[in-house]
Amino acid sequence: MLEQLQISDPMEEIIGLQSDFLGSRSMEVRKTLGQFFTGSIVSDYMASLINKPKSRTVHILDAGAGTGILTASTALRCLGLGCKTVHAVLYELDSKAIPNLEQSLVIVQNAFSAQRCTFSFEIRCEDFVLARPDKDESIQAFDVSVINPPYFKYSAKDSPYAKVAADLYYGDPNIYASFSAIVMACMKDGGQMVTITPRSFTNGLYFKGFRSYLLTESALDLIHIFKHRDKVFKNDNSAVLQENIICRFVKSSAKQTVTVRSSDCDASINNAVQEQYSLELIIDSSNDQRIIRIPESAYEANILRKAETFSTTFEGAGYFISTGRVVEHRTRQYITEKTGLPNSVPLYRPHNVTPLIATWTGGHKKEVSFMLNDGHEKHTMKNGTFVLLKRFSSKDEKRRLVAGVHLAKDHECELIGFGNKTNYIGLSSGKLTKTEAYGLAAIFNSSFMDRYFRCISGNTQVNATEIRIMKFPTREQVKKIGKQAQKLKTVKTSDIDLIVNPVLGVMGTI
Repeated sequence: MLEQLQISDPMEEIIGLQSDFLGSRSMEVRKTLGQFFTGSIVSDYMASLINKPKSRTVHILDAGAGTGILTASTALRCLGLGCKTVHAVLYELDSKAIPNLEQSLVIVQNAFSAQRCTFSFEIRCEDFVLARPDKDESIQAFDVSVINPPYFKYSAKDSPYAKVAADLYYGDPNIYASFSAIVMACMKDGGQMVTITPRSFTNGLYFKGFRSYLLTESALDLIHIFKHRDKVFKNDNSAVLQENIICRFVKSSAKQTVTVRSSDCDASINNAVQEQYSLELIIDSSNDQRIIRIPESAYEANILRKAETFSTTFEGAGYFISTGRVVEHRTRQYITEKTGLPNSVPLYRPHNVTPLIATWTGGHKKEVSFMLNDGHEKHTMKNGTFVLLKRFSSKDEKRRLVAGVHLAKDHECELIGFGNKTNYIGLSSGKLTKTEAYGLAAIFNSSFMDRYFRCISGNTQVNATEIRIMKFPTREQVKKIGKQAQKLKTVKTSDIDLIVNPVLGVMGTI
């Protein structure tokens, strides 16, 4: 039994234990384990989202405990809510973290004892996902779980994690999905799960099965988003590029509204801007993707509502979107920096795509050609008029959507190459005219569409899946916009908006 420690501020000592551990472990080792540790401001805030459980003895599950800061915050939150008996089961794979974890939990025990309450704990030094505690009948279902699961991708073919949660959902998108799904399976009806994870699960084909499982098994009733992605893990020197969100799920519950909060990740987190929206606005039930849409403000919610009034979708309007066929690291033998060679065609890269216009002159230092050597047919395509849309962006960039028109007449060649870091857009049946292409490009470059896309996608990629199902103007509206857009002398967002907004009827929205 560890010696009981007497302290006046439990969290201060626990934060110190976490800092000591972080100082003893290299960033390389922590990245291998997918460890991104939660700071005290975030852990206390996440715990504050817990409502008082009804159980006489509250059972807490921590699926990746680290040094115990989340369990400490959660247990102390329960104590503050009047819960007199709390038992925690904690999983931690990293044996080096166990001594600091034990000390943290003893500190929590002392805080409970000081108020004549009881806190007990059980540490399991094993892999939570592979252990599948939801299948262990000897383990009682849990009331509360506040987790910051590890983040990393794994091989769907030969990783021990592959298909380990296949009975819960289809796919192998990321280890954090496995953690979250198995935690939910461990909860009792009415149990509360609060997570901090990348936003990537809210949309996209890879997370479709996981998303469906969570939204079927539980009610998503609160989302907290951060205005800056690099400020979430302040106690960690790692650069977390993913946009992270906090969510609260309640198992076997039905909610008709969702609360959305927004803040920076500092002391202002407790004074977040808060709005409440209908479930229908947040979860798109118009298709089988069940995308979770997150308006950052009431302003963006109005944009989302307006987009919902559009009579069709991008795909429904008759357009297609595909990813460029050239994967450069797999086709290096075809690519040459010498432009204008016989038997070669332009290869479009992201730098070639600018608002409204996609250009390849052969004179830019980044421009390359694609040689039409044997086997090129899998990578090239017939030259035509398309709209090119950049695939990669970030929340912190000024724009998420950048689209430019590629005209067939710009190059006297039968074939063309588009890199896989761009999407290309055309008509599902027929060929795009110059006018319609400019209409499409103008819509994607408009403030309205950019804001709308931010609501439905938190990924750093602009995925074709989201574009296909997003609400969209009709072809008649696209052509009307294109007639004016192709006459623009300068390309400014404000000028594009003056053309797009009246046609879409969104003058009062932007």
